[in-house]
Amino acid sequence: MQANVSAVRSLPARTRDDTLCRRCRREHETLAHVLGACPFGESLRNIRHHAIRNMMAEALRDFGYTVYEEVHGVATNGSNRRIDIIAFRPSSKIGIILDPTIRFETHSGQPEEVDSEKKAIYEPTINYYKDKYQLDSITVTGLMIGARYTIPGFLAKFWNSLDLDRVYLSRIVIAAIRGSISILRNHIYKITL
Repeated sequence: MQANVSAVRSLPARTRDDTLCRRCRREHETLAHVLGACPFGESLRNIRHHAIRNMMAEALRDFGYTVYEEVHGVATNGSNRRIDIIAFRPSSKIGIILDPTIRFETHSGQPEEVDSEKKAIYEPTINYYKDKYQLDSITVTGLMIGARYTIPGFLAKFWNSLDLDRVYLSRIVIAAIRGSISILRNHIYKITL
């Protein structure tokens, strides 16, 4: 997967037919499509995401944070949102909203793009969560984890800023690659790990 030579149809000599996805028939069957977009793998992508969200929440709890997962909220325009994680120290009035996102790695600026994307989605909910948890301030951070076993520098820097144990990062990227392998195997063979 890291070398992008997995047995998907868009690679030369991998099919005698066409390069359309064997499951959804909507797009070319690339590894990025299989791991991140094909409707056939949606439930496995959700399982991969939830496992990583739970690991991040566990790391925060182990380091003294109060953590809530999958919390419903309302944005300033009245729309409903569900954040992945909100965390704060019990003695602090400063919170963080975290949105871990697993993406197929394409370029070095991608983690910052994910962060900006998540800020645009969840910053309108900050007032709701400040009131709900009696906090003075909240920041939103979108954290990209590579679908093919990478820890972006953006994630590592954020992790270090909270003084969290790096052992959790290793577990998180292992969970990401295991989930990606399961998605790929299911896509090709209809078999999961």
